[in-house]
Amino acid sequence: MHKVKEASDVPHVALLIETSKAFGRDIIKGVGRFSRIHGPWSIFIDEFGPGSKLPGWLKDWQGDGIIVRARNQKMAESVAAIGVPVIETLQAWPSLGIGGVFTDDEAIGRVAAEHLMARGLKYYGFVGVDGAHWSRTRQDGFARTLVEAGHEVAIYSATSRRRHRENWEGGQEDLANWLAELPKPLGLMAAHDMRALCVFDACRRRALSTPEEIAIVGVDNDDVICTMADTPLTSISHNSEQIGYEAAALLSKVMRGTAAARQTSLIAPRGLSARRSTDVIAAADPIIAKSLKFIRDRKGNTSVQQVANQFGLSRRSLERKFAEGIGTTPHEQITSEKLQHAKLLLQETSYSLEEIAEQMQLSSASYFSSFFKELTGKNPGAFRKEMRELRVTEEFYPSGKERLSRPIEPSA
Repeated sequence: MHKVKEASDVPHVALLIETSKAFGRDIIKGVGRFSRIHGPWSIFIDEFGPGSKLPGWLKDWQGDGIIVRARNQKMAESVAAIGVPVIETLQAWPSLGIGGVFTDDEAIGRVAAEHLMARGLKYYGFVGVDGAHWSRTRQDGFARTLVEAGHEVAIYSATSRRRHRENWEGGQEDLANWLAELPKPLGLMAAHDMRALCVFDACRRRALSTPEEIAIVGVDNDDVICTMADTPLTSISHNSEQIGYEAAALLSKVMRGTAAARQTSLIAPRGLSARRSTDVIAAADPIIAKSLKFIRDRKGNTSVQQVANQFGLSRRSLERKFAEGIGTTPHEQITSEKLQHAKLLLQETSYSLEEIAEQMQLSSASYFSSFFKELTGKNPGAFRKEMRELRVTEEFYPSGKERLSRPIEPSA
């Protein structure tokens, strides 16, 4: 039985959370915010990664509470055995009587399904992490939303496949075979961003284009991971900082004896960041899908005739396919890709307008400026300034509603 803290005491709290991941660092930020507002707390924290063991100092630590992300039952049991209030932030452990604040994984699945349905796709799939409760819950939310809308969902389970035990390469080949067999165009949810990178690799192995043949949504919205893929990944953000804040608030109540130790609640996802991996026009005709990929791979630096020649068609035949299949023209798609690439260069580089015009195979900076302003209503310099100011604002003043999705009644 733990000692209830007096109001005048400064609680000693240990954070056993991955410092190696953005998700974990944001949880720690939320705990820190609670401590600044309602503390002070004396916080014990260590370098921590997915493969780390519990720190040695924890054995002799004379603390009052712990906030943890326990990766498995053994770790959860070890933390519970310390004998102080524990708040979990990864997954529930009902048998251990540990309370928790978690991402609403079912809601994450719904968000992914709704986003992909809005792209006009007809076929859907899910690639998860076998044995992970949070992955299964995301899968359930994703599949239920789609089934209720009249769609079927293909579920990839490595443990049910022939090659999953061979090695990583064998597993990737098996995933690639599974993807190749599914009808296209396909909307696919990966359980998290790292699993989405596996899907990208599997697509490359079978020359499957993203997003034209397979549109992919991940989870975690880790900027480094989402932008390292050839096709930047659309991903759903946890409200990680709010999870940390609410976990700290719950721990404070438990340490003071005003809340049940096993109380749990769910935090709604913060939102979805749409990137190129779901920027898709659903095209059943494989020639249209391959043409769109050809245009995208060249960043719009091509012509309608070159696209037609690539696939052995006349210009008129290609234009007819586009009109009948997706209600647009090859020229409009080329222009759209050129504009997207222009925006990327303005946002992510310090290239001069002359250098950008050269990369886009335009005759001059003034021609590029006219092209950009005609399509966006802004000159390139104003757009670049606006995007950089927005980035600074988001970095230092992150937005997002701080709200509980729904509380869960304590387990009996």
